[in-house]
Order: sequence, then C-alpha cells, then structure tokens
Amino acid sequence: MERIAIFAALPWECRTALHPLRDVRRTRLGAFTMWQGRASEREVWVVKTGVGVQRAAAAVDAACAAQTFDMIVSTGCAGGLVSALQPGDLTLATAVSGDGTSAAMTTAPAPRARALSAARNAGLRAVEGPLLCSATVLATIADKRAAADAGAIVVEMEGGAVAARAAEVGIPFLSVRAILDGAEHEIELPPLIDPVSGGTRPLALAGYVATHPRVIADLMALQRMQRAARESLERFFTEWLSGPI
Repeated sequence: MERIAIFAALPWECRTALHPLRDVRRTRLGAFTMWQGRASEREVWVVKTGVGVQRAAAAVDAACAAQTFDMIVSTGCAGGLVSALQPGDLTLATAVSGDGTSAAMTTAPAPRARALSAARNAGLRAVEGPLLCSATVLATIADKRAAADAGAIVVEMEGGAVAARAAEVGIPFLSVRAILDGAEHEIELPPLIDPVSGGTRPLALAGYVATHPRVIADLMALQRMQRAARESLERFFTEWLSGPI
C-alpha cells in the first residue's frame, strides 16, 4: 500500500488535502496535529506544521521517525512572483531553493508530471517553475520583483525544509502550491497569526481592526484570495489522490 505524507502550515491548508479522504482520524505526532486517512487504497498522513522552516523540518523529522513513506508533499498557499500568476492558480515546483543561501533541490519529475496532469484534468490553471522558500513574508511588490529577478516564480515559507528532509531520507518530493497573492498584490497585515497553531489570534485581530479600520479592506481582499487558493487545492487533491501518483 502506498503511503503519502502531506505537510501544510495552516489549518485551512490542511483541510484542502483532507477534503477527499475517507476514514479520517485525528491524532498527535509529538508536538504536531496530524490526520490519517485513506484515498484509493492509499494511506495518507496530513501534518500541520505551523509557520516557518524550523517547525516544518521538525514535523517531517517526527513523521519519518514514526513511519516510512513513498512520497512527501509540501502544500498550501504561496505568493506569485510573476505577473502571469493570479490567485487560485496552481504551481508545481521544479526546484526549491532556500532564501538564496542553499543549493536548489529538484522535485521528482515523474510524480510532478502526473500531478500536473491531475491539475489540468481538474480544470485548473497549473504551471511549473522554481520556488523560493523565504524566511520572511515578501509583502511588497519590490520584494517580489527582486525574488523574481533571482529566478523564482513563486515564494512560500516552509517548502525548503520539507524538501531538504525528503532528500536526506531519499523519498520523492512534490511541492503543490496555490497562489494566494499575485506579484502586483501588496497587502501588508499585522502579525496576527500564531506561528505554532497557524491560527489567527482572535483578540489581537479584533483589537487591531478596532484601531485600524482601514485594514478591513485588506482582510476582505485576503479572504477572497484565500477562497480561490482553497478551492483550487481541494479540486487538485480530489483529482490527484484518485489516480496514480
């Protein structure tokens, strides 16, 4: 039986991979929340890492210490670095580099090709290209353009650690990310995300909105982008997990 481990930072990102699973059971993996389920006679683990490379690396280490896997997947949302990518588009990383300080790690070509086919069968716009794993959010257009000039088409915050751990243990790695904000989107929000749980701090959010009412427009725009990214990932995983990986 094939066994797949899927890693995502935030609760809503995890739910996109859980969407097509059956017999789902929530449990703990050391310090991390995880779910075990089945899809097309495959065993699928979905692990919520929290935000950042250190948490992502620790989550992969914990999973690989507990079980062996046929494939490791990093998923969730990402920022587009080229104008062609818009909220809801899907990206499959050909290589993952870590904030300009480490050599790029390539992804498995055959699984990536099958994932690309699944995305297109699901009616999604999907592209392949290099991914940058950044230690910080690229919030401004200028930051995004600088990253694009270095060769990346998409940026996120955990995939580099997941790719590195997969390479260390010799397991095929796949990165599937849905675009949240495009290259020309510049939405700067206060630090309202709990990095451990990946959830919003409700009291902090309420207090900030009360004193900064202009942020409401940014929050509404972010909500629309998140909806587009979530729906694309749900459609992808439903199609991908029903066929060969």
